[in-house]
Amino acid sequence: MTKITILTPSYNQAQFIEENIISVQAQAKVEVEHIVIDGGSTDGTLAILKKYPHLKYLSEKDEGQADALQKGLEMSTGDIVGWINSDDYLEPDVLSQVVDSFESANIDWLVGDITFLFDKDKYFRPEKSAKITRQSLLSDPNILRQQGTFFRKRALQNVGGFDKKYQMVMDLDLWFRLLSLSEPLMIDRNMAYFRIHADQKTSGKQIKLQTKEILDVFRKNKSPLCYRFKIAWRNFFFGKYLQLIFLLRK
Repeated sequence: MTKITILTPSYNQAQFIEENIISVQAQAKVEVEHIVIDGGSTDGTLAILKKYPHLKYLSEKDEGQADALQKGLEMSTGDIVGWINSDDYLEPDVLSQVVDSFESANIDWLVGDITFLFDKDKYFRPEKSAKITRQSLLSDPNILRQQGTFFRKRALQNVGGFDKKYQMVMDLDLWFRLLSLSEPLMIDRNMAYFRIHADQKTSGKQIKLQTKEILDVFRKNKSPLCYRFKIAWRNFFFGKYLQLIFLLRK
């Protein structure tokens, strides 16, 4: 049977991580390896991890999410790899379809749909994932939906895995490198739930870092100047909008 590995980077997410673990553990008709790479949490996360003997986990300081994911990839033994953050969780029984898709087609990766979960109001908003191509990423890098994306492990290894140089857009960088192999198979099914909650902090400083990293990825991939200008201009105004919202909330 084809094994699938789920990587979960985590830091101080005790309030959410158990739902994540249970959603992976409950997957039917598939062999699953779940690896949690914790950044040295101090909020009770480790006590939760110890409740589940099937988990593989590592808890130590890291150099960011990409560094944690690369550690997890190196620990993994599955033929297929997924990445679900500690505050998100999987759709029930979705991994069997993921495995079937990889077994029945010669693909390097696939992308499905996700559902946004607005935690405060418990409001669910399904979203169909946009087709991932080089052109679509250049037009809008925010179409990435990592929760609904799964990879053949050897494809990740062939493109060099996760680059810890990036703190904000390690997924965008990876997607461009994977596109050098092939475009993903698109699956019309909800794969996971992406939680939006108060502890997700977006600041002007983070927007500046994100913009800098996106432009670096675009330059590396020799994108036309017009796309770089578009990203810089849009993120500049988004950062100003966030600053205004923060001021109004004070």
